[in-house]
Amino acid sequence: MTEQDTPKKSTIRIWPIVILVLILTIGGAGWYIYNSYFAGDKWKPLLQAKLKELVISTSDSLYRIEYTDFDLNLTSGDATLSNFKLIPDSAVYQKLVAEQKAPNNLFTLSVKKLTIKNVGAKKAYTDKILIIDNITIDKPNLTIVNKRFSFNDTVKVGRSKTPYEIIKKVFKQLRIDAISLKDISVNYINKNNPVTRQTAINHLDINISNIAIDSVSALDSSRFYYTKGVDFTLHGYKVATPDSMYYSEIKQLYFSTAKREIILDNVDFTPRYNKADFYKKLGRSSEIFTLKFKKIAITDIDLQRFLRDQKLHAGQLDIVHGDVQIYNNSNYKGKKSIKIGKDPHQALQKVALEMKLAKLNISKTNIEYSELDATTQRTGVIKFSNTSGHFTNVTNDPEVKKQNHFMTATINTHFMDVAPLQVNFKFNLNDPKGAFNYSGTLGKFNGQVLDKLVKPLAMVHVKSADVERLTFNVNANNYGGSGHLEFYYKNLNVELLKKVEGTNQLKTQGFISKVANSLIIVNDNPDKKGNFRPGPINLTREPTVSFFSFLYKGLLDGLKPSVGFSKKTEGTVNKIVTKVSTLVDKFNQFKENRKQRKLERQARRKAEQDSIAKAKKKRIKWR
Repeated sequence: MTEQDTPKKSTIRIWPIVILVLILTIGGAGWYIYNSYFAGDKWKPLLQAKLKELVISTSDSLYRIEYTDFDLNLTSGDATLSNFKLIPDSAVYQKLVAEQKAPNNLFTLSVKKLTIKNVGAKKAYTDKILIIDNITIDKPNLTIVNKRFSFNDTVKVGRSKTPYEIIKKVFKQLRIDAISLKDISVNYINKNNPVTRQTAINHLDINISNIAIDSVSALDSSRFYYTKGVDFTLHGYKVATPDSMYYSEIKQLYFSTAKREIILDNVDFTPRYNKADFYKKLGRSSEIFTLKFKKIAITDIDLQRFLRDQKLHAGQLDIVHGDVQIYNNSNYKGKKSIKIGKDPHQALQKVALEMKLAKLNISKTNIEYSELDATTQRTGVIKFSNTSGHFTNVTNDPEVKKQNHFMTATINTHFMDVAPLQVNFKFNLNDPKGAFNYSGTLGKFNGQVLDKLVKPLAMVHVKSADVERLTFNVNANNYGGSGHLEFYYKNLNVELLKKVEGTNQLKTQGFISKVANSLIIVNDNPDKKGNFRPGPINLTREPTVSFFSFLYKGLLDGLKPSVGFSKKTEGTVNKIVTKVSTLVDKFNQFKENRKQRKLERQARRKAEQDSIAKAKKKRIKWR
């Protein structure tokens, strides 16, 4: 919810809620003191006045409180506060702005009901130790208005008071077994830009366990902000992306400081429109992404480092049961964006939050890319199913990169549901050109399955191909790649296709296909004499080519010479195919002309016959 460009000093503070809890706990204890001197309910207005006075004094008159009722059971020590409100004073706020003392965040808080269970009032009175079993806050609604002031970045501000410094005049120790905040609503309003932006979070639950505030609790490294643990649970979060083209949705988000983990259940990133409306709305060419993950978990989070240095260091991130679909319609044209500097490992370095994940795991994830071709009007599909793997040293932290500036990955998947594929990556996180290496092995499969990809997109039909294996190793960056590929196969035979004008049907170019198989395609590698054709890769990368598209194009550059279509033969073959195509076109035109002449002769003969028949009828009539 916090903007990435928000300075550390304007991060959202929890002090309003802490102050609220302190006010109510102090008030709960105060009944014993006042009951010693006042009969009946005479203590009640005095206590209420004391609560309001405490809020005003601790907030420098910026905030005041209101509520409809405050009930206290003197026997059990239970207290209930109804319809509580923490309200900022706008006049005081403007005065603080003028004096350059205003905070960057302004809070408004309302609570439907707050319940305190079993206040140990006697011990609070005799020993100045306040012990409470439980505090429950029902339906709190918090609005945060963020307006950054330059004087907060330049003016020296004194050290904020600790919670113990706030309570020590009344209590020497405060202990609360549990605090539960149910169904929280948070509205964050960013007024730092010409257009005000809002972010809302609803249905958030927070459970805080074992709070201890005294003279030494701040030194307890096992505690997180004086607690043994804080659990956050967010239900049904859904928000549109800034460009309004997608929805991001999370069924449930869980964060535990005690377990040091974040778990996201059923994470979806889906288009807001169907494919036709998406492109109409966008107005240009682009891929459409649909991402769904059953579970994403970050574990072993270093909370102390995060609090101390604002760096996210964690043991591992797990992505489980993912479904990734990428669609492209090449009918839509338009200016393409420049991809230089935007490869995955380079994008990681631009993330505002410095981070390090020792390991990122992917399991049971399906990936599908489909493209509607503008020429054939058919959709080609490439699939990677049951994908699993892991990344190591996922980081953008300069201190970590001094020790190790390489991120590595090993991915195992099934290509087109038929063949095992393993790919290894090694990314140089410091190289300005985005250097990386990828290598791997594709196992045995029937090459006819490639028809789903090459028939719609390349107008090639694979009649037969027994693929034994394919290995590759490529060094690449933002500007190109070089390496080698080894492709082992048998019985390769293809047919070249062309579109039937006026339809989306494809038909075989029989004669040209025979020429291609005779002059270009080599049926086996190695051939019957044992000669093996390697596949050298040396490819220049266009600035608009994406990372994943470049991976595919690099392999295609090595596949061509492997099947006999080397750069040396490509020009010659193209000339032959052009000549053959011209001859075929001339022959077809000759047949068409001959057919037309035949039809014209038939029409002339019929006309002559009709004329003779008509003349005969006239002679018969005059007789």
